[in-house]
Amino acid sequence: MPNKIWRVVDLLDWTSGYFEQHGISNPRLDAEVLLGHLLNKSRLQLYLHFEMPVFQKHLMPFRELIKKRIEHTPVSYLTNRKEFLSLDFYVDERVLIPRPETEQLVETVLATKMDTPQRLLELGTGSGVIATSLAVHQPEWNIVATDMSEPALAVAEKNAETHACTAQITFMSGDLFEPIKQIDNPEQTQFDWIVCNPPYVKNVERDSLSPDVRDYEPEIALFAGDDGLAVIRRLIAEAPQYLAPNGKLLFEIGDTQSDPVSDLINAEPAYCACELLKDYAEKDRLVLASVSSEHSPA
Repeated sequence: MPNKIWRVVDLLDWTSGYFEQHGISNPRLDAEVLLGHLLNKSRLQLYLHFEMPVFQKHLMPFRELIKKRIEHTPVSYLTNRKEFLSLDFYVDERVLIPRPETEQLVETVLATKMDTPQRLLELGTGSGVIATSLAVHQPEWNIVATDMSEPALAVAEKNAETHACTAQITFMSGDLFEPIKQIDNPEQTQFDWIVCNPPYVKNVERDSLSPDVRDYEPEIALFAGDDGLAVIRRLIAEAPQYLAPNGKLLFEIGDTQSDPVSDLINAEPAYCACELLKDYAEKDRLVLASVSSEHSPA
């Protein structure tokens, strides 16, 4: 950036071109989000202030953001913000950045007709967007959220506090169902819903991932063994012990995993139904498995 008086429009045009030269996939959008973050303006407000000059106070940190972005640091980690179901959440390198597919998971739960407040368990809560979004939309529900990463739980608790849900969500530390096994009251270990966005990327797919994902997001939230099913296999096998009668297990899968995952569920006699739900690209992305009204947890 040579010395000159920079207007908003000049910065956006220059940065978009620079990002494009460096292989950034959404150059204009990223430029707008980063500049809007520094100036505390929405993208619409940037367009309404196209001629506004931007001075050194903001130019210097903007240069730093540009430098980090061309190194493929994700935009959400640079702004520490991610919108999810129209709610703002804090994110950083301790947690996976929420995806649109995960919004569909929450929407699927909310779209299901239920006559009574539900008891719900989220496994691997990460940033807490699933648990917190559900708590916001269903304030009478009782929610437990677990994660084996203490740093991730700190982020989840921060988000629950931001959205005034701390009294509604119990956060517990441990791997999958391990924290639930420590609960003394058997009634507190049974759930109407168990939901999860598990790691499901195969180890051999590492090099095919975008550097934004591969080099920055937590490996523990991405990779799940040679077939990508290491966590899902445990999830399917153990969930019936914690599902109440008519309980439902809902989780995300990779877009090529529907057949092996269906086989795993069909091999587990506790489930009475299994449904594959497609994402906006018409790929199988969510699995909804149910137990019957006569189900008796082990």
